[in-house]
Amino acid sequence: MEFMEVLKKRQSIRRYKEGQIPEADLRKIVEAAGLAPSGKNIQNWHFVVISDHAIMQKIADIVTEKNRWVSEKMEAIDTEKAERFRKFCKNFTVFFTKASALVVVYSTFYPPSGYYEYKMVGLDPETDLVHDRNPGMQSLGAALENFTLRAIDLGYGSCWLTSANYAAAEIEDYLRETHGFQKKDFFLAALMSVGIPEDNQRSPEKKPVEEICTFLK
Repeated sequence: MEFMEVLKKRQSIRRYKEGQIPEADLRKIVEAAGLAPSGKNIQNWHFVVISDHAIMQKIADIVTEKNRWVSEKMEAIDTEKAERFRKFCKNFTVFFTKASALVVVYSTFYPPSGYYEYKMVGLDPETDLVHDRNPGMQSLGAALENFTLRAIDLGYGSCWLTSANYAAAEIEDYLRETHGFQKKDFFLAALMSVGIPEDNQRSPEKKPVEEICTFLK
């Protein structure tokens, strides 16, 4: 597939056809993610690939339960917003159970250039160097974009989810306690669903170059 065609075909896929993805193809997708650039070549990512739908459903149940708990707390403050949050979970967060695979994406803290130097001279590196700019998450974003593009190139679709991050701690606990997965100093940063996309899924229009770019002459 031509490079620009791959880019133009990229969209968030939330509806999938039945069917499995061969492990060899999943390995190719993760390999592409691992080729991404990262600050100081830290490669601050780890991918947990899940093809077992029972495990995927359990993760969805964890997200749904956390959503229910938060929604009940919201009820006392704003009933309408609580109901919107319930619908958000159903429509935009747990659809991954229909995908061929779910990839739980872990990352780790990356101290950017100047971090320790800022501390040495009494400045706050968290505000100036990490919070807004966060080079570590920029590096992870490059890996996840590689992931999505390679999936398209192989004929699959994916969706990059951070919408379930409010249940990240519970998902981490489940994977550690039930499946023995843990990685020191790493935290759950995102989920990636991947599968065979249903046809004719619509995406919002992208802004033109004139709106997103300024040429200084």
